[in-house]
Amino acid sequence: MSWLSNLTRGKTMIRGLDHVAVVVSDMDRSIEFYTAILGMKLIKDGRAEGGSKKSFIGTDRKAVLALTEEKAGTVSQAGRAAGVNHIAFFVDDIERAGGLLREKGIRIIEEKAGRDGRTKAYHFLDPDGLELEICVETGKEAPQY
Repeated sequence: MSWLSNLTRGKTMIRGLDHVAVVVSDMDRSIEFYTAILGMKLIKDGRAEGGSKKSFIGTDRKAVLALTEEKAGTVSQAGRAAGVNHIAFFVDDIERAGGLLREKGIRIIEEKAGRDGRTKAYHFLDPDGLELEICVETGKEAPQY
């Protein structure tokens, strides 16, 4: 990727993640899931604008998801959302957050543990089959599990 090195001249262009744009099949259902189940905040409700109905979901500080409705669906042949492998969100208390998901009827599809044997992440699906992850801050550049 010498073209990238030439473009950035060895400096990092990317400073962090702003938001992820996700296509959903039902905006109402997705907003309900991300706000009621995950406790995120509806920052901008684009449903009244019609068309692609772009809505922004996030934390108290920032939008992290841009939802666009496409009624034709988003599921691949494997029964999972196409195009994005998963989205990971930090939580303060992984066990509490995992318990709350289970209480709300969310099925955990994978649990990851660190080298110390303690839970570091839970994976589950949103209503369109997009894999989501909640994880603890590892303090490392990349997850160690």
